[in-house]
Amino acid sequence: MTEQELKELFEVLEAQGWKPQLCDTPVPLYDGRVPCGLPNDVGDVACEMAMLPREYLPMNRVFMATVTGDSMKDADILAGDVVVVEAGVSISDGDIVLVRVDGECTLKTYCEDENGKPWLVPQNEDYEAFPLEESQTVYIAGRIRDIIRQAPRIKYKSCLRFINKAKARLSEPEEISRVQISRAIREIAPSITVARQWYAVYRVMADLNIVREDDFDTFIGMVKTEVPRHTNLPQRAEMQRMAVDSFSKPLALWRPDKAPVQGKRYNDYLAIAQKTKELLGG
Repeated sequence: MTEQELKELFEVLEAQGWKPQLCDTPVPLYDGRVPCGLPNDVGDVACEMAMLPREYLPMNRVFMATVTGDSMKDADILAGDVVVVEAGVSISDGDIVLVRVDGECTLKTYCEDENGKPWLVPQNEDYEAFPLEESQTVYIAGRIRDIIRQAPRIKYKSCLRFINKAKARLSEPEEISRVQISRAIREIAPSITVARQWYAVYRVMADLNIVREDDFDTFIGMVKTEVPRHTNLPQRAEMQRMAVDSFSKPLALWRPDKAPVQGKRYNDYLAIAQKTKELLGG
């Protein structure tokens, strides 16, 4: 990605309410894993340098380490998370800290009891808090500043379920609004020269599920509402006479050799039907 492309991406994200930051500062990521359970050894040698945004980092020294165990799960710190540890800061009750106790490291909440005795407290009822004794060698490496969670990889079947759901929705015909129907009737009306030709309009509306099959009365009512002064309003008997042969089937199945009208008259009905379908967006 070029510098210009990155700049454009940041502008788009900022316009949408995101706060993108450029990871431009190296931070040591230690090879040892910090246990959220019983204290354990943690390595002293950084295995690699991870990049974080400069604006994100405090003035104090920071480093990162990977978490194991589940004793801090109720604080939303899970196995596999990477914690950003800020070193050289004062610690208060309730801070989550990385502590070395007798040479072994653990991640816990720091809290002093009513007598001022310091404790390391888990955030999981399956574990117990334990006190820090004067006889122990205790080193508080730092306070947890933030948690970096690795993005999960989603199973293919789960993705496919959402895709199929979207495909089903996209394949559904869009609902035709009452405004579209009214406009279509009014615009097609001048093309109707005999009452029976309204059947071509009805056929398309039945195909699009605007009216039920053979529900001529509803269709006639719609036409009379939209163009009450039309000189050739539809009649139920006339409509029924046209619903024979291929005309009784969807428009796509009409055949000139199997229709109740032939030649130019067939073409007139077909043109009216196609125009109606176009007006309705079908």
